[in-house]
Amino acid sequence: MSVIINGPSFSSGSSANILVVLLHGRGATGNSILSVGHLMGKLLPDAYFIAPNAHIKYGDTGYAWFNGRDFSEDVIFSDMEKAALIVNNFIDLQLKNIGLNNDKLVLVGFSQGAMLAVHIALLRKKKCASVISYSGAIICPSYLKHRINVKPDICVIHGTQDEVVPFSFFDGAVEFLLNNDVPLESHAISGLDHSINSTGIEIGARFIANRLSS
Repeated sequence: MSVIINGPSFSSGSSANILVVLLHGRGATGNSILSVGHLMGKLLPDAYFIAPNAHIKYGDTGYAWFNGRDFSEDVIFSDMEKAALIVNNFIDLQLKNIGLNNDKLVLVGFSQGAMLAVHIALLRKKKCASVISYSGAIICPSYLKHRINVKPDICVIHGTQDEVVPFSFFDGAVEFLLNNDVPLESHAISGLDHSINSTGIEIGARFIANRLSS
Protein backbone atom coordinates (compact mmCIF):
# COMPACT_ATOMS: atom_id res chain seq x y z
CA MET A 1 0.00 0.00 0.00
CA SER A 2 1.38 3.42 -0.96
CA VAL A 3 2.17 5.91 1.78
CA ILE A 4 0.41 9.27 1.51
CA ILE A 5 1.89 12.39 3.08
CA ASN A 6 0.54 15.90 3.42
CA GLY A 7 1.17 19.09 5.29
CA PRO A 8 0.46 22.81 5.63
CA SER A 9 0.54 25.13 2.64
CA PHE A 10 -0.07 28.69 1.51
CA SER A 11 0.09 30.86 -1.62
CA SER A 12 2.17 34.03 -1.77
CA GLY A 13 -0.07 35.57 -4.41
CA SER A 14 -3.35 35.26 -6.24
CA SER A 15 -2.08 32.55 -8.58
CA ALA A 16 0.43 29.69 -8.42
CA ASN A 17 3.15 30.01 -11.05
CA ILE A 18 5.69 27.91 -9.17
CA LEU A 19 5.49 25.05 -6.68
CA VAL A 20 7.89 25.17 -3.74
CA VAL A 21 8.08 21.95 -1.72
CA LEU A 22 9.78 22.37 1.67
CA LEU A 23 11.23 19.31 3.42
CA HIS A 24 11.80 19.62 7.16
CA GLY A 25 14.59 18.15 9.28
CA ARG A 26 14.54 15.11 11.54
CA GLY A 27 12.20 15.44 14.50
CA ALA A 28 10.47 18.50 13.06
CA THR A 29 7.21 19.06 11.18
CA GLY A 30 6.00 20.74 8.04
CA ASN A 31 4.87 23.73 10.09
CA SER A 32 8.39 24.26 11.38
CA ILE A 33 9.84 24.84 7.91
CA LEU A 34 6.81 26.55 6.41
CA SER A 35 7.93 29.69 8.24
CA VAL A 36 10.90 29.76 5.84
CA GLY A 37 8.40 29.69 3.00
CA HIS A 38 6.52 32.65 4.42
CA LEU A 39 9.73 34.70 4.44
CA MET A 40 10.72 33.53 0.96
CA GLY A 41 7.25 34.40 -0.27
CA LYS A 42 8.03 38.10 0.12
CA LEU A 43 10.51 37.73 -2.74
CA LEU A 44 8.58 35.07 -4.65
CA PRO A 45 5.10 36.32 -5.59
CA ASP A 46 2.58 33.87 -7.00
CA ALA A 47 4.25 30.81 -5.51
CA TYR A 48 2.50 27.89 -3.85
CA PHE A 49 4.43 26.62 -0.82
CA ILE A 50 3.72 23.24 0.75
CA ALA A 51 5.59 21.47 3.56
CA PRO A 52 4.61 17.82 3.99
CA ASN A 53 5.15 15.97 7.24
CA ALA A 54 7.51 13.03 6.78
CA HIS A 55 6.13 9.49 6.90
CA ILE A 56 8.11 8.24 9.94
CA LYS A 57 7.07 9.30 13.44
CA TYR A 58 9.96 10.68 15.48
CA GLY A 59 9.50 11.40 19.17
CA ASP A 60 6.19 12.62 20.52
CA THR A 61 5.39 15.27 17.93
CA GLY A 62 7.95 15.12 15.12
CA TYR A 63 8.66 13.19 11.95
CA ALA A 64 11.66 11.88 10.01
CA TRP A 65 12.34 11.00 6.38
CA PHE A 66 14.66 8.13 7.29
CA ASN A 67 15.75 6.73 10.65
CA GLY A 68 19.53 7.15 10.29
CA ARG A 69 20.31 4.50 12.89
CA ASP A 70 21.97 1.98 10.57
CA PHE A 71 24.83 3.79 8.88
CA SER A 72 25.74 1.11 6.35
CA GLU A 73 25.49 2.64 2.87
CA ASP A 74 23.18 0.01 1.42
CA VAL A 75 20.64 0.43 4.23
CA ILE A 76 20.76 4.23 4.19
CA PHE A 77 20.44 4.38 0.41
CA SER A 78 17.49 1.98 0.55
CA ASP A 79 15.81 4.20 3.16
CA MET A 80 16.46 7.27 1.01
CA GLU A 81 14.92 5.56 -2.00
CA LYS A 82 11.81 4.67 -0.01
CA ALA A 83 11.45 8.27 1.16
CA ALA A 84 12.14 9.57 -2.35
CA LEU A 85 9.37 7.42 -3.82
CA ILE A 86 6.88 8.78 -1.28
CA VAL A 87 7.90 12.39 -1.85
CA ASN A 88 8.06 12.04 -5.64
CA ASN A 89 4.49 10.73 -5.67
CA PHE A 90 3.49 13.68 -3.51
CA ILE A 91 5.28 16.14 -5.82
CA ASP A 92 3.74 14.69 -8.96
CA LEU A 93 0.27 14.95 -7.44
CA GLN A 94 0.84 18.57 -6.43
CA LEU A 95 2.12 19.50 -9.90
CA LYS A 96 -0.91 17.84 -11.47
CA ASN A 97 -3.37 19.54 -9.12
CA ILE A 98 -1.88 22.98 -9.71
CA GLY A 99 -1.29 22.45 -13.42
CA LEU A 100 2.47 23.04 -13.48
CA ASN A 101 5.39 21.29 -15.13
CA ASN A 102 8.69 20.23 -13.56
CA ASP A 103 10.42 23.40 -14.76
CA LYS A 104 8.27 25.28 -12.23
CA LEU A 105 9.17 22.97 -9.33
CA VAL A 106 11.51 24.08 -6.54
CA LEU A 107 12.75 21.89 -3.69
CA VAL A 108 13.88 23.44 -0.40
CA GLY A 109 15.21 21.30 2.43
CA PHE A 110 16.79 21.65 5.84
CA SER A 111 19.15 19.08 7.39
CA GLN A 112 17.68 15.63 6.71
CA GLY A 113 15.18 17.27 4.38
CA ALA A 114 18.03 18.91 2.45
CA MET A 115 19.75 15.55 2.01
CA LEU A 116 16.53 14.14 0.60
CA ALA A 117 15.82 17.18 -1.60
CA VAL A 118 19.15 16.89 -3.41
CA HIS A 119 18.77 13.12 -3.73
CA ILE A 120 15.30 13.49 -5.25
CA ALA A 121 16.28 16.32 -7.58
CA LEU A 122 19.21 14.41 -9.09
CA LEU A 123 17.24 11.20 -9.59
CA ARG A 124 13.92 12.54 -10.90
CA LYS A 125 13.16 11.79 -14.55
CA LYS A 126 12.66 15.46 -15.37
CA LYS A 127 14.74 18.39 -14.17
CA CYS A 128 13.22 20.78 -11.65
CA ALA A 129 13.86 24.52 -11.63
CA SER A 130 16.16 24.63 -8.60
CA VAL A 131 17.06 23.17 -5.22
CA ILE A 132 18.01 24.94 -1.98
CA SER A 133 19.91 22.81 0.53
CA TYR A 134 20.26 24.21 4.06
CA SER A 135 22.64 22.37 6.41
CA GLY A 136 22.52 19.24 4.30
CA ALA A 137 24.87 16.58 2.96
CA ILE A 138 25.27 14.13 0.11
CA ILE A 139 24.14 10.73 1.33
CA CYS A 140 25.86 7.64 -0.12
CA PRO A 141 27.80 9.49 -2.83
CA SER A 142 29.27 6.28 -4.26
CA TYR A 143 25.74 5.00 -4.90
CA LEU A 144 24.31 8.31 -6.01
CA LYS A 145 26.88 9.27 -8.65
CA HIS A 146 25.97 6.33 -10.88
CA ARG A 147 22.24 7.09 -10.72
CA ILE A 148 22.11 10.80 -11.58
CA ASN A 149 19.43 11.43 -14.21
CA VAL A 150 19.22 15.22 -14.34
CA LYS A 151 21.30 18.15 -13.15
CA PRO A 152 19.20 21.03 -11.82
CA ASP A 153 20.65 24.23 -10.40
CA ILE A 154 21.48 23.66 -6.73
CA CYS A 155 22.31 26.18 -4.00
CA VAL A 156 24.08 24.77 -0.93
CA ILE A 157 23.99 26.89 2.24
CA HIS A 158 25.63 25.86 5.52
CA GLY A 159 26.66 27.49 8.79
CA THR A 160 30.32 27.24 9.73
CA GLN A 161 29.44 26.49 13.37
CA ASP A 162 26.96 23.69 12.63
CA GLU A 163 27.55 20.89 15.16
CA VAL A 164 24.60 18.69 14.11
CA VAL A 165 25.54 18.30 10.45
CA PRO A 166 29.18 19.44 10.69
CA PHE A 167 30.50 21.98 8.21
CA SER A 168 32.74 19.33 6.65
CA PHE A 169 29.61 17.97 4.96
CA PHE A 170 29.31 21.29 3.13
CA ASP A 171 32.74 20.74 1.59
CA GLY A 172 31.80 17.18 0.69
CA ALA A 173 28.58 18.26 -0.99
CA VAL A 174 30.29 21.00 -2.99
CA GLU A 175 33.01 18.60 -4.15
CA PHE A 176 30.51 15.91 -5.15
CA LEU A 177 28.25 18.26 -7.09
CA LEU A 178 31.10 19.98 -8.92
CA ASN A 179 32.76 16.67 -9.78
CA ASN A 180 29.48 15.54 -11.32
CA ASP A 181 29.00 18.76 -13.29
CA VAL A 182 25.90 19.84 -11.38
CA PRO A 183 25.29 23.62 -11.65
CA LEU A 184 26.14 24.88 -8.19
CA GLU A 185 26.14 27.97 -6.02
CA SER A 186 27.52 27.56 -2.49
CA HIS A 187 27.43 29.80 0.56
CA ALA A 188 29.18 29.28 3.88
CA ILE A 189 27.58 31.50 6.53
CA SER A 190 30.15 32.47 9.13
CA GLY A 191 29.21 31.81 12.75
CA LEU A 192 25.85 30.20 11.98
CA ASP A 193 24.87 27.03 13.84
CA HIS A 194 22.44 24.31 12.71
CA SER A 195 19.72 26.69 11.61
CA ILE A 196 18.48 28.93 8.82
CA ASN A 197 18.93 32.67 9.26
CA SER A 198 17.62 35.67 7.33
CA THR A 199 20.77 35.82 5.20
CA GLY A 200 20.29 32.22 4.11
CA ILE A 201 16.61 32.77 3.36
CA GLU A 202 17.35 35.80 1.18
CA ILE A 203 20.12 33.94 -0.67
CA GLY A 204 17.79 31.02 -1.29
CA ALA A 205 14.84 33.13 -2.43
CA ARG A 206 16.96 35.17 -4.84
CA PHE A 207 18.53 32.00 -6.23
CA ILE A 208 15.06 30.60 -6.92
CA ALA A 209 13.83 33.84 -8.50
CA ASN A 210 16.89 34.19 -10.73
CA ARG A 211 16.56 30.64 -12.09
CA LEU A 212 12.89 31.11 -12.87
CA SER A 213 13.49 34.37 -14.72
CA SER A 214 16.45 33.15 -16.78
